Amino acid sequence: MKRVVRVLGCCLMLFALLGCSSKSMEVVPGEATTPPVISSTKVKVIDVSNDTGELFDVDVIGLLWGSLDDALRKRGMYWTPDSPNPPLTLEAQVIKYKKGNVITRLCLVPVVGNTVLVARCELKDGGRVIASAETKQTIAIGHGGFTIGAWRKIFGEVGEELVGKAVRPAPVSGSKGPS
Repeated sequence: MKRVVRVLGCCLMLFALLGCSSKSMEVVPGEATTPPVISSTKVKVIDVSNDTGELFDVDVIGLLWGSLDDALRKRGMYWTPDSPNPPLTLEAQVIKYKKGNVITRLCLVPVVGNTVLVARCELKDGGRVIASAETKQTIAIGHGGFTIGAWRKIFGEVGEELVGKAVRPAPVSGSKGPS
């Protein structure tokens, strides 16, 4: 009888840890515009700022900048000096960041231990804003194992989301674009 109770207790604990919550993605309403279709033009990240008014024990500016560059590279839109046309520019701001804590999340205090990142960006052609995007991502227990390293992982997800919303590559010839 004790063995059955232990097994049942372990199963319940496992379901509580892995099934209660997960990564949530929230679209933040605002000035988001429809991204322009970009053909051969490349994009260069020129500024990332920390608009939270706080100092963190991680490099929030460098992590977001790197994730934006990586997202542009994956799409083949990363500007290099040998690119034929002048680049469009991308400026981003970290609006809110909470590092979170895996131990706190595992102790079933998921809201307190969540990792949260809110960021926005503007895609510019010269000084004219041609697209903007904002996103909020939260990583809670159950996302990616036990969410170890969520403070690092969330920057990659936010970078992908921002670039995906602000920049849209032109369709490959022969394929249909959006109607």
